[in-house]
Amino acid sequence: MNSNAGLNESQWLKNVEMESVPCDVCGSYDAKVLFKGRDRLLGLPGRFYMVQCTKCGLIWQSPRPTQDTISAYYPSNYEPFSRAIDDEPLLRRLDRRYGMHKRCRAIIKRQSGGKLLDVGCATGNFLYEMSKHKGWEVMGVEPDHYASSYARQRLGLDVRTCTLREANLPADAFDVITMWNVLEHLHHPMAALIEVHRILKKGGWFVFSIPNVEGLEARLFGPLWMGWEMPRHLYLFPRSTLTRMLSDVGLKIEDTMCLCGSYLSFLLSLQFYLENRFSEKPWPRWIMRLAHSASVRIMSAPLFWMLDQMKQCSLITVFSRKSNLAPSLLLQNRTSSYD
Repeated sequence: MNSNAGLNESQWLKNVEMESVPCDVCGSYDAKVLFKGRDRLLGLPGRFYMVQCTKCGLIWQSPRPTQDTISAYYPSNYEPFSRAIDDEPLLRRLDRRYGMHKRCRAIIKRQSGGKLLDVGCATGNFLYEMSKHKGWEVMGVEPDHYASSYARQRLGLDVRTCTLREANLPADAFDVITMWNVLEHLHHPMAALIEVHRILKKGGWFVFSIPNVEGLEARLFGPLWMGWEMPRHLYLFPRSTLTRMLSDVGLKIEDTMCLCGSYLSFLLSLQFYLENRFSEKPWPRWIMRLAHSASVRIMSAPLFWMLDQMKQCSLITVFSRKSNLAPSLLLQNRTSSYD
């Protein structure tokens, strides 16, 4: 439940504590402002800044809502907190199950079975689909009380209401760890990556999806690109910076691919563009209604398939493995105080 519901903008913002933070990768405060934006997805109050480290290239939001107050921007109707797939109308159910099937297939192609942890599992739909496959034992962690409770009660899943570090899971415990559109939401991604390395078995897979800040859609739409999603997306990761982050904690990128969501993510960016450019005109609504039709989606499928093959869509999935290297003591000490 959003405790800020019903408040005017000034009252809302008084309840949201902001903090300015250094680069999470190299610790530098030397950053350039990329742009100022607002919450285009949900329309919640506030103005936010995206900055980029001039030393390592990491992109992050500063100042940003603190970990204790950012929950105001995650109401129960936030799209990732979606209901069970079986509760959807037929066409929506088929569409969502197809997306989950692609995720499951990508995992099983690389690992035939074992223990899987989904970090930020929301209402548990991926875990539920994965649990149907023989040879898999699944669990999740999700800090949102509504979403984690739904996963336990509606889908019968083993989901803990906490962050990854709060879960205090045993070392070398999981064959696969997944984060579907989660890493960009974390206040301290480097600390999370260190914890992933600790609880992942040697040679185990860490699979995660993030906004593709170097993709064609990000360049095309600029500040109106859906991947910024301020203020919930606290970080974005250029490829060179991401490679360094993973390497520093003992993880190595094996492959990347555009796995799902290309068309719908494009439509969201298009919606933001039309709302910004033609806010007083009625016809953008008709454009979006047409764009969401099955006929347009089918006709445009070859184009988006090509963008996926070129890895130019808005969301990219990274497949990495635990190496023999471990995070340095210096890095572990720097992140040890983070929640």
